[in-house]
Amino acid sequence: MKYYIILLSLVLISALLCHITHELLHIVVGKLCGLKLVSVKWFRYHGGTKVTFENEQEITDDINKYIPKAWICETLAGIAGNTLLAYLFIIIYSCIGSGYIKLFFWLMALMYLICDPGYAVLSAFSNGGDLYLVNKALGERAYLTKILSVILLMINISIFIIMIHK
Repeated sequence: MKYYIILLSLVLISALLCHITHELLHIVVGKLCGLKLVSVKWFRYHGGTKVTFENEQEITDDINKYIPKAWICETLAGIAGNTLLAYLFIIIYSCIGSGYIKLFFWLMALMYLICDPGYAVLSAFSNGGDLYLVNKALGERAYLTKILSVILLMINISIFIIMIHK
């Protein structure tokens, strides 16, 4: 029973950290790109978190066709950053012997490899979420987000399968 509680705790911690780093990446990259942070609604926006920057309504408005690069960078930051962190967790996992720390990095790699790329697929096909502005900027070429997000998810699932078979 003790091991199930430890495993469940590590799964919950991994999932929570994945969500928090995703949102923090939006905030940090947005600020680095010169966007002014207005608010962050942690875990209060439809069960998730909403990061709001100044002039967001004007940028996301259907009438506006031009999307500044700062907004594209900010919106891609969560998915791209967490994917890079997943690869870092795989390296750390590979360097650790056995034990709970190794299990924790295995779970972190799993969460980060699958959750954000899975979210990217959902965003691409629903034309919403973090890829809404990217799809809007791409216009008729928005099919690229669908293709690239599916490829990323497939690569990450393959990496995870290879990782667990070693």
